[in-house]
Amino acid sequence: MCIFQIFGGTSVEEMIVRKNSNIFILVIFLLLNFSYVFAQIPEWAKTNQHKKYPSSRFFLGVGIADNKTEAIELARADVAKQIRVKIESELETIESEFHEGDKGYITSEVKSQTKSLVSETIAGIEIAKVEKAKGKYYVLAVLNKSKYLSSLEVEMGEILAETEQLIESARKLSSGGKIFTAVENYIDAQNGIPEFYTKGALYTALSGKKYPVAEQFTGPGILAEMRDLFSHIELKCLSGDDQKGKSGTVLPMPIVLQVFYESEIGKEIGVDRFPVLAKYDNGELIARKETDSDGLAEFRVVAVPTDDIGKNGAVVVSINIVKLPDIFKDSISKSEILIHYSVETESLYFSIHIVDKSGSRYKNIEDKFASLVSENGYSVSDDAPFVLEGNVAVFNEKEIDSPMGKQFYVESVVNISLIDRYNGKTIASFKAKGKGLSAGSRQAAVEKSHKNLKISNKKFAAFLQCATSR
Repeated sequence: MCIFQIFGGTSVEEMIVRKNSNIFILVIFLLLNFSYVFAQIPEWAKTNQHKKYPSSRFFLGVGIADNKTEAIELARADVAKQIRVKIESELETIESEFHEGDKGYITSEVKSQTKSLVSETIAGIEIAKVEKAKGKYYVLAVLNKSKYLSSLEVEMGEILAETEQLIESARKLSSGGKIFTAVENYIDAQNGIPEFYTKGALYTALSGKKYPVAEQFTGPGILAEMRDLFSHIELKCLSGDDQKGKSGTVLPMPIVLQVFYESEIGKEIGVDRFPVLAKYDNGELIARKETDSDGLAEFRVVAVPTDDIGKNGAVVVSINIVKLPDIFKDSISKSEILIHYSVETESLYFSIHIVDKSGSRYKNIEDKFASLVSENGYSVSDDAPFVLEGNVAVFNEKEIDSPMGKQFYVESVVNISLIDRYNGKTIASFKAKGKGLSAGSRQAAVEKSHKNLKISNKKFAAFLQCATSR
C-alpha cells in the first residue's frame, strides 16, 4: 500500500499548496491592517497647502470626517468661510469711506448681498483630493480664482455702466426741472451700490487688488449727490390753513400745497408728478395724490375734530416717496406740514341703542360710539331727538387648525341707522366691520372682532352731520 493513501488520499503536494495559500491570505490581511493603522494623514490636510494648487491662484478648503459625503461638505464650507471672511474684511475698509449716517445702511444691505454671492461662488468649488487614513476621510476642495475674475469683471462693469448712465440722466433731468424723474434715477442708481461693493470685495479677495472706479461714481459720492438734491426739495402750503367748518362737512376751501425745488440761484421750480399724501393727525388717511406740472396738489377735507374736546382738527400733508430709503428722508428740508382748522358744531343730542339678533344690548359697542359722538362735539342722552339704532352680526367665521391648537376667526359687522325719533324716519346709515382671532373660544374671537371695529372718523362725522339736514 502506498504511503500517500494512508492519509486519506491527500498528497504532500496538496498539503504544501494549502499551507502556502493560508500564509498568503495571512500576509494580505496583515498588510491591509498595517495600511489602515499606519496610513499617513495627507500633508495638505495638515498645512492647508498643495503644490498643484498654489494659494495665489486657488482658495483651498479641507474637510475631515468619518463619512465621505460629510467630509466633502466640510471642505466646501471651509472654502466658503474663507471667501466670506475676506469679503467682510474688505467691506469694513469700504464702510469707512462712507458718511457716518450711511454706514448702517451699507452694512445692512451688503450682509444679504454677501450671503447670496458666497452661495453662488460655492457652485464653482471643485473636489481635488479624497483620501482615507486612520478611519477618516480627508477631502481637499479648491476654487480657481481666475475662473471667477473674468465674469466678475463683466458683472461689475455692467453695474458701473448702468449707474453712470442713471447718474448722468439724473443730473440732466434735475437741471431741466424734471426733479421727480431725477429722484427716481438717483434711487435706482443708489440701489446698485450694495451689490457693486459686495462684488468689489470679492474681486479684491480673488485678485488682491481693487476694482478701478471713476471718482465721480463712488458710492459715497452718489449718496452725497442725492442728499444735495433732496436738500433743495421743499413742501409749502399755499392756501387752506386756519379755516372754520361745520363738523362732518367739507371745509370751505381746499388745502393747496406745492412741492418745489430751489435752484442754485434761488429760483423755486415746481416739481411735477411728485407723490404727496394727506392724513388727519390721528392717522386716518384722507387721500394720496401727485402734483401737477406746477408742483401743485389740492385736497378737499371734511371737518373732523381730532382733539379731545371736539373743537379743532389738523391735517398732516407730507411727501410720499415710497421707494425713498429712510437714510434720505431727513435730507428733505421740509417734508411735511401741519394744517389746522376749527370745527363748528350745533347743539345735537343722540341716543344709542345697539343690539344683537336676540335683542340683547351691546354696552361696550354703545360706549365706543358714544365716545365718537362726544369727540365730534355732540352729546349723548337717552331721550335725544336722534337715535343711533344698530345691530351686530357675525357675517363670516371659520375654525383654523394650527400648532397652537384650534383657533377661531370671526368677522363682525355693526349696521347703524340714524333715526328721527319724532317721525321714525331713517336719515342716514353707517357700517363698521371688525375681525377677531382667538385660540380660546369662538366667543373670545367675537369679542375681539367687536374691539377691533374699524371706524372712519371722517365718515362717522359726515353721518352725524346728516341730522342737521332733516
